[in-house]
Amino acid sequence: MTKKIRTVTGDISPESFGPTMIHEHLILDLSRIRRDDDPVLSDSEEMNRELERLKAAGCGGVVEVTNRGMGRDVEALRRLSERHRLPIVAATGYYKQSYYPEEVRELSEVEIEELFVRELTEGIGDTGVRAGIIAEIGSSLHEMTDEEAKVFRAAARAQKRTGAPLSTHCELGTLGPEQVRLFDGLGVDLAKVSIGHQDLNGNRDEYESMLRAGVYIQFDTIGKNHYRPESERLSDLLYLLDRGYVGQLMLSCDITKKSYLKVNGGFGYEYLFTRFIPKLMENGVSKREIEAMMVENPRRFLSF
Repeated sequence: MTKKIRTVTGDISPESFGPTMIHEHLILDLSRIRRDDDPVLSDSEEMNRELERLKAAGCGGVVEVTNRGMGRDVEALRRLSERHRLPIVAATGYYKQSYYPEEVRELSEVEIEELFVRELTEGIGDTGVRAGIIAEIGSSLHEMTDEEAKVFRAAARAQKRTGAPLSTHCELGTLGPEQVRLFDGLGVDLAKVSIGHQDLNGNRDEYESMLRAGVYIQFDTIGKNHYRPESERLSDLLYLLDRGYVGQLMLSCDITKKSYLKVNGGFGYEYLFTRFIPKLMENGVSKREIEAMMVENPRRFLSF
């Protein structure tokens, strides 16, 4: 059976996906919860300028993990993808409990599973756009609530039925091992699971326990140095590369605010390409290892 990556403009061959940001937001609206308009990203002139800069920096694919209740707009994603000739993968899923729309409480676990499967296989609403990933399925800080566990179980069942990739949110890097144990207990193919925000974790024993289980982990808040110093993030990544885990690591910036955009004076999506990757290479990381983290691992993870 031919492998494909499911994008907002249709299925493409994995070879068509270039250097990939594995956990991003291009269209987003968290103002409902956060009560301000900074965490609102739209199909705008500033986003167009930002994506032009990103493509010029070398990006060849974006995994857009905005899901139900986070202001997802897959038609806007399709417009951006066509305009910039940039492959974009859209997500199905729910974020974490504090951001859940009311429907999460109303739907059963089986109904949520069916919704995820439908958005992956038939399409999102009447847009004709199919999701290409279950993401970012989230747990809260140091805990997974009952509602979150329901969503995780539904996501696991949908993954098993479809073979789709599944990517998670770990609040400030916490609870990754618990997520892995839950998925493993439900019989999910751990090679199709990627655990998010691990560059905010810093616990090397946890990193290695997850990687030994067979999942990917994401260093995906690169540039957010107010959360954690870049030197620490870099040190952990170099440690894991030295330990031979290059085949299970993926990178991104997780842009969630207008103020993060380069065109607005922030670090921007391009930071990964223009600042962080050069820093890796200064520290002895080879082009081959960069290619693995940015191209080969995302292609393998996203293909189904």
